[in-house]
Amino acid sequence: MNENKGTIWKWAVALLVLCNVALVLTIWLKPGQTPGPQHEGPRDFVVKTLNFTDEQIKSYDKLIADHQEAMHRLRKQAMECRQQLFSNLKKEVPTGRETDSLAMVIANTQKEIELVTYTHFAQVRALCTVPQKATFDGIISDVIKRMNGGPRGDRPPGDRQGPPPPGEGTPPPGPPNR
Repeated sequence: MNENKGTIWKWAVALLVLCNVALVLTIWLKPGQTPGPQHEGPRDFVVKTLNFTDEQIKSYDKLIADHQEAMHRLRKQAMECRQQLFSNLKKEVPTGRETDSLAMVIANTQKEIELVTYTHFAQVRALCTVPQKATFDGIISDVIKRMNGGPRGDRPPGDRQGPPPPGEGTPPPGPPNR
């Protein structure tokens, strides 16, 4: 009888070890993802695809820094207006004029974001040689997709645009009206 218990314990321990190995491998390999480098970002994709020279890369990096600075400023402005807009929900009778005005500022800020991005890519295209411009024209839609989160349009966690979810920068929703 004791020999039977010893054998059962050995099999149980062996099974647990196998389960642990499978779990560790699952965590390390993350099913659905292939091991190796992550997809390249928009900058690296442009530099590699257009075969930029060192001088072009230096100019491109400056354009990127300027673009990111402008985008940060505009997104911050839009977020502040959104916070103001949604804080109006706390008022018993929010004024339609104030709400409309804030919505218009948010819309104009989004328009500026689009124009700044368009201007940025016009400047990038101006850096290109004639053959590079033809290639640029063929990849610009891919570059835009990569800017919005990658080849499939997925955004990385924590990297989002638009209003934050409830509890992040906006007041929580009030109780439902009944």
